[in-house]
Amino acid sequence: MSETVTASPSGGAGQEAGAEASRQAEQKKSKSKLKLIIVAAVVLLLLVGGGVFAWQKGLFSSHKAGSVASKDGKSVASNMHTSIMLGIPTIVSNLDSGDGRPVYVKITAKVEIADAVNEASLQNRIPEIQDIFQTYLHETRPQDIRGDGIYRLREAVLRRLRATLAPLQVTNVYLVEFLVQ
Repeated sequence: MSETVTASPSGGAGQEAGAEASRQAEQKKSKSKLKLIIVAAVVLLLLVGGGVFAWQKGLFSSHKAGSVASKDGKSVASNMHTSIMLGIPTIVSNLDSGDGRPVYVKITAKVEIADAVNEASLQNRIPEIQDIFQTYLHETRPQDIRGDGIYRLREAVLRRLRATLAPLQVTNVYLVEFLVQ
């Protein structure tokens, strides 16, 4: 069994061997690039995971709340007041439709008050807050609260609440439920 290899004038066997060698070299390069990409992805995932873990544990904060003590030994965090979310009962009111047909609105809201001592002292102010909502809604037309009108309603009520509850700092009004019928 003898094989005869005929060489072409352009050196076909030599070109095939050279092409085979270059293909193998490309495969080695692509495999090494793939390994590099996989290693980089794993390292990146580990770094991100470690960063998230450290952030959740509070390792990035300059100091932990409650760990700083004042001169008299009390914690500074206990001396600071936090915001209180005062829940306002559901308000049902009729709007000024102008043509005599009834249009009703149902609102449930929460009022955020900063530096309040306790929520029990604020419970007595709920009727005042409800009155602010009711009087504003009675003078509002249905087309006034369509679209971005709900933002204007929020801002107007917030302005009135700040004026009425003046010594208290009303920081925000959250409309939890808003229904127009």
